[in-house]
Amino acid sequence: MFRAATFVGLYGPTLYGSTAAAWQSLLSGDAPPAPAPPAGPSPQDNAYTAFLATTCNDVAWPRDVAAYQRAVAQDRERFPVYGAASANVLPCAFWPYDPAEPPVRVLDEGPANVLIVQNRHDPVTPLRGGELLREKFGDRARLVVENGSGHGVYAGVGNTPCALGVTTSYLVDGTLPPDDVVCR
Repeated sequence: MFRAATFVGLYGPTLYGSTAAAWQSLLSGDAPPAPAPPAGPSPQDNAYTAFLATTCNDVAWPRDVAAYQRAVAQDRERFPVYGAASANVLPCAFWPYDPAEPPVRVLDEGPANVLIVQNRHDPVTPLRGGELLREKFGDRARLVVENGSGHGVYAGVGNTPCALGVTTSYLVDGTLPPDDVVCR
């Protein structure tokens, strides 16, 4: 529960204060009792349902629970803080539908108009993932690195006019910047 709450608490700067306060209360032993869940459906139900539908229909997930147990054991060693949690079984292991389409393969040929926008300090999708994707696309893509934190760059809290401007221009007229952009 602590790992999951921390993971969610690092999604954006507006959550950092409450996450730090929760850590401090746990450390001091003054943690308040967990609040009772609200009556009725959670407002987060739809977001999680959409996440699962997208994620589970993306690829064929292993159906064997033992495969997840092995992955958890391996990731617990490799990434002791959070790795085991991210390797654990999801409802996708029991998803009754086949993937909606084959996985997208990034090949040497293809669209030459790919804009990748990435926060430098995103704990959910680290910068290295954006850099690797940029390398894979080569000259067909540009990478915009926002010097921000949290998950999500475009039209997010605290984003600079630099990232907003480059991304908006791309969305409006399809123009890629001539080179990668690092916003300061």
